Amino acid sequence: MNANTLKDTVSNAHKAADDTVDTVANKVSQMSRKARDTASDAIDDAKEAGQNTARKVKAQAAEAAAAAEDRLDDLSDAAYSGFRSAKSKLADGGDRLANALRDAADGTRAASGRVVEAVAGGVHDVADHLRGGSLTDLVSSTKAYARRNPGAVAAGAAVVGFALARYIQLRNRGPRG
Repeated sequence: MNANTLKDTVSNAHKAADDTVDTVANKVSQMSRKARDTASDAIDDAKEAGQNTARKVKAQAAEAAAAAEDRLDDLSDAAYSGFRSAKSKLADGGDRLANALRDAADGTRAASGRVVEAVAGGVHDVADHLRGGSLTDLVSSTKAYARRNPGAVAAGAAVVGFALARYIQLRNRGPRG
């Protein structure tokens, strides 16, 4: 081989190496772009899936909150209905007690009869207040009255207890005959 041929061979080898490097670089660049595009698509898909999941979770949470609110409304309505029923029954019982106390007081006009009549009037007033007041109003007015008149509350409770015991005792005897 002569020097020119060797030079040409080296030059051709050099050119072939440059071409191979360029080809490999192009392929690596293409693969890099494909990998970047695939990663970008995967990120976009993940974002979309996350957003869809978030929307579904929000919708389910809203449905659960609405169902809980409906249930709470139902329970609240039932509680208020029960309270109104109990309040009405208590007021009716108070009226019956007031009438029984008045009947017991009618037999005597002594001081104790007047006390029983006064208690009967108070019981009747309480029964009327029960019918017209809300639970909050009833509790606050009862507390306020008891704070202002602790002696009257204690005396009233004693008289009512005595009268109630007497009424129950008379009722248990039943008709004689």
